[in-house]
Amino acid sequence: MSTCTEKHHRGLAVLRDRFRNKSTAFTMEERKQLRIVSLLPAAVETLEEQVARCINQLDHFNEPINKYSFLRNLMEANSVLFYAVVLQDLHKSLPVIYTPTVGEACQNFSHLYALEQGLFIKASDKDRIADCLAEVDGDYDIIVITDGSRILGLGDLGANGMGIPIGKCSLYVAGAGIAPHRVLPMCLDVGTNNEYFLKDPQYVGLKQKRCDDELFYALLDEFMTAAHKRFPKAVVQFEDFSNNHCFDILARYRDQYRCFNDDIQGTGAVIAAGFANALRLSKADPRKQRIVVYGAGGATIGVINAIGDLLKAKYNIPWEDFTRSVYLVDTRGLVTTTRGDKLASHKVALARTDISAEDVAEKYKTLHDVVINTSPTVLIGLAGAGPAFTETMLRHMASYTDRPIILPLSNPTSRSEVTPEDAFKWTDGRAIFASGSPCDPVTLDGRTLCGSQGNNLYVFPGIGLGATIAEVKTITSDLMTRAAITLADMVPEEELENGLYPGLSDIRRISAHIAAGVADEARLKGIANATTLPENSEELVQHMASSMWNAEYGSVL
Repeated sequence: MSTCTEKHHRGLAVLRDRFRNKSTAFTMEERKQLRIVSLLPAAVETLEEQVARCINQLDHFNEPINKYSFLRNLMEANSVLFYAVVLQDLHKSLPVIYTPTVGEACQNFSHLYALEQGLFIKASDKDRIADCLAEVDGDYDIIVITDGSRILGLGDLGANGMGIPIGKCSLYVAGAGIAPHRVLPMCLDVGTNNEYFLKDPQYVGLKQKRCDDELFYALLDEFMTAAHKRFPKAVVQFEDFSNNHCFDILARYRDQYRCFNDDIQGTGAVIAAGFANALRLSKADPRKQRIVVYGAGGATIGVINAIGDLLKAKYNIPWEDFTRSVYLVDTRGLVTTTRGDKLASHKVALARTDISAEDVAEKYKTLHDVVINTSPTVLIGLAGAGPAFTETMLRHMASYTDRPIILPLSNPTSRSEVTPEDAFKWTDGRAIFASGSPCDPVTLDGRTLCGSQGNNLYVFPGIGLGATIAEVKTITSDLMTRAAITLADMVPEEELENGLYPGLSDIRRISAHIAAGVADEARLKGIANATTLPENSEELVQHMASSMWNAEYGSVL
């Protein structure tokens, strides 16, 4: 029989447990049995009343970073209430809990740090990572891990990069209904080469230079082995690893474990879907596109590969034909085999072989040169270097293309290649525009023009949900292509002018369809371990939807 003291301690534990705390929504009977009557005010409120108060409080903050801090504190106190607030108005909440505000939050992570969340594995944890994983209770469906080496377009933020896995995990819950207690944000803290943070007395990470590759991969190998043993059904998502590691990490583990890289594959899938719908909207021939891509990092390669995979699956365009239409531009100009430098391995497959060294030096030294001399129909930006698409470039494209496709995808907003206002103005309102960060409608000559946001939220939650429920062996390119095609097909022809993607307010329905597509493709390819998935497509979508966690209170007694 429980003593009064034991009940009191249990009540305090429930109040301090973000997964069980209901605050003023505890019923009077629950308060009595938990012995927390005097720890709460008199009011017994509904979740809806709590949400209204929180939104009112949120609206009193002017700066996005202050809204972010408020919501982070709410998440750490009461998960159900946090997600109910987020889902009440996704259009308003997403830019706060993720891009673009999460960039500033990461830069200030150490200064904002208050309560623990997630798992930090340090370089000093070599040979004891299994013990580290044992320090968290329960089981997990999703693990998001970063080493903080390339956070958005902000570079090496070290342990401050933990803000990204925390944000991504919250989006898995909001977007695909993964239960909050079954997502785990993680940071592999192997140091930082950022001198600012090394000198910052409040920096919470290891104050040392990044470790060498030998130790780095030894730690990752140990983590993947231990994580698979401890959480055998979990999907591991790699997030914001630097270009010198991200491709090797994906190649090293993708055929052994249930994992993917959202920067490479998730970005690729969502942009491929937008690209497919841009072609539908422009009525352009998929075989007659010329694509200039600015930036040659992980996201860029993921986007190009995903577009190529989608064109092959949807239009039967061979990879060789597609790559002939692509012009990749890095900091040294057009990427070619004749440029005279040693190319990074991930650039080799996309390097042009048909341009002489003389022409490279004279005609293709800058992005401007490449745009003027190749006359692209599609211009994609993923360099993270800020404004780069000039008026001259875009007016040039508008001179020969009825609907120029302009995709400045770098995050956060300050790193975007062009604003929607300028893109529409410089193309006389004819651009088909999608950016990496949120963009508001633009009024030009009395017309309201809508851009789109190529938000990874469209695909990664559904991919994670589908991979988890289908118990896929590995997450292959075929699954990513199916996700991209599923997303593209969700926008009816008559609605394309309003945006290349469906409305994010309907993200749960979108994720259910993405998850069903992923699960079905896995079953067709023989890599789904689950044996009880519905075969009917509508029933499979409903199966995914019914598996989702909802922001609702249950009894704690």
